[in-house]
Amino acid sequence: MSTTSDQTTNDHSNDTVLHEDDLTEQATNQFGYHSDILRTFESYRQSVLRNDYITPIGRIFFLSELHNLHTNCKRVLNYAVEHNEVFNQNLPTIGPLIICGFARTGTTLLYNLLACDPNCRAPLFTDMEIEVVPPIPRSDSIGQKRRLDLFKSSQQDIEQLSNMIARIAASHPHFDIEEDYHILRQAGYICMYALLSDDEDDTSDSWIRKEMNKDYVYDYHETFLRMLNTVDMPKSHWLLKSSFHIFYLDKLLQHYPNALLIMPHRRIDEVLPSLCSLSLAAADLYFDKTNTISRNRIIKRCCQYVDTEIECMMKFRTSENGILAQSKKHIFDITYDNLMKDSIGVVHQIYDNFNLHWSNEIEMAMRDWLLKNPQGKQGRHIYSLAEFDLNREDIETRYADYINLFLSSDNQSSSTTSISS
Repeated sequence: MSTTSDQTTNDHSNDTVLHEDDLTEQATNQFGYHSDILRTFESYRQSVLRNDYITPIGRIFFLSELHNLHTNCKRVLNYAVEHNEVFNQNLPTIGPLIICGFARTGTTLLYNLLACDPNCRAPLFTDMEIEVVPPIPRSDSIGQKRRLDLFKSSQQDIEQLSNMIARIAASHPHFDIEEDYHILRQAGYICMYALLSDDEDDTSDSWIRKEMNKDYVYDYHETFLRMLNTVDMPKSHWLLKSSFHIFYLDKLLQHYPNALLIMPHRRIDEVLPSLCSLSLAAADLYFDKTNTISRNRIIKRCCQYVDTEIECMMKFRTSENGILAQSKKHIFDITYDNLMKDSIGVVHQIYDNFNLHWSNEIEMAMRDWLLKNPQGKQGRHIYSLAEFDLNREDIETRYADYINLFLSSDNQSSSTTSISS
């Protein structure tokens, strides 16, 4: 299972070797899930090597990503067992405040506005990529810049990345703070790899369910967050965001029983084509553009992905855990339309619902952010149902229960939704 080599690259196969030789004995004993993470990364590696549709650049990129993510994971586990404060220092009693709605529902805008509260803390991109240990304070401008420069230099190795990043930014803008999906990735939860899987079985049960069978990613997630919490612990609460939490809401609450959940909702006939467009842009560099199999598979799996998201959302919201969280006012639903019409007003409603401290300082910071970051600043995202062979009537029929519960005219007038079993 191991090799003494840190990384082995073969010019013919562009392969990489994953191992645990640099995982300490203490970390191995304390974090029993380390072997699950290794097996997951090895499974991804085999999938990348078998997939004939991945371009040479894509294969090099993905294998390098796997190595880097696994290396970061091992470094975090080693760091955690060597520093008692990671587990001895408690997380804030409030929260974390977590945006866990579907992708393409205004979550990035909401995330950045909520991060304007100086008493909360959202993870920086530099906290979760490149050199993740030791954790460094946000005030360490030299250290933060060094990490960012390291990331930029790594991207320059592939010239085509710059064009792809620009296209992605038009639909998913880049900011200093990033979603905590970057933490989950280090534990082997990488939905992008499922989209690119070589598995010919296109049923959602084959690949999405396999991705969801990774409860251990939240064991790692909590360890990572506790590590960050030893530096610049927020005065009020942690702020997190990822649509991937939808698949693990029960597990999320097990690790963070005080979590406050924000669930944005948007018309599915807008979400689906937007998600398909973003996924194809992200995969463009890595796949043979002349092969329609890759494109069609990605579109189909995006639809299956949304199917499963909605299934998980509905199941949770009608479950005992979901109803209890709702009754305790630990869940707040918002709509994309309301967020676009009155962003600051929606944030104010969120703070009122969760009894968080509101101040003029927060509102002024949000207004300043909106002024500096108008919609479309990093490019315009253009998409349509027709280009993905999607039909509005079919979508409304397929997702009628979800639409009636969260997007009906009765619920549009209020940001809260009452759920009963």
